[in-house]
Amino acid sequence: MRIPLVTSDQADKATQKVYESLEKAYGTALNPLRAMAHKPQLMRAVMTLYGAMHAENPQLPEDLKELVSIRISQINGCRHYCLPYHRLQAEKLGVNAAKVAAVAQARQSDLFSPAEKLAIEYAERMTVPTMIVTDTFFAQLKTVWADADLVELTALIGFMNFWTKVIAALDVPLDEIYSEQIQH
Repeated sequence: MRIPLVTSDQADKATQKVYESLEKAYGTALNPLRAMAHKPQLMRAVMTLYGAMHAENPQLPEDLKELVSIRISQINGCRHYCLPYHRLQAEKLGVNAAKVAAVAQARQSDLFSPAEKLAIEYAERMTVPTMIVTDTFFAQLKTVWADADLVELTALIGFMNFWTKVIAALDVPLDEIYSEQIQH
């Protein structure tokens, strides 16, 4: 941890209320948000964007979003927080451990649906500097998802690139509640 996490006692009243709602929803105030609480307006902006991208969408189910998040976490080196957190979330959504472990090889694996393979490749193309999103590749995406879904998936990938890099750079530790769940 490169900067201290803002405790509830140190937080302003509005942030304390945010912490309370996070603790009700997640069982913890979430360490990345506690780090961002040094700049409460940034913390709230992150929460708003995250919430918008995790609104229910049957075309982009949460398990798919978690697989994409795992791949971006791997590429961006967010190993202490993002990877264990998103692996745990994927498993809670019913994704089996073998599939979670195979995300980096998704394109060559029979464990993934064609849509999952495309979404993960899209994440790779948007994340790895030497890869690009070509018109041909984007045309493949359009055979699976509508424009609104592609905007959402693109925003999710862009956001996760931002978020994994912030968390990794600040070396935010995994919340104790999640560390305990992983150990059991």
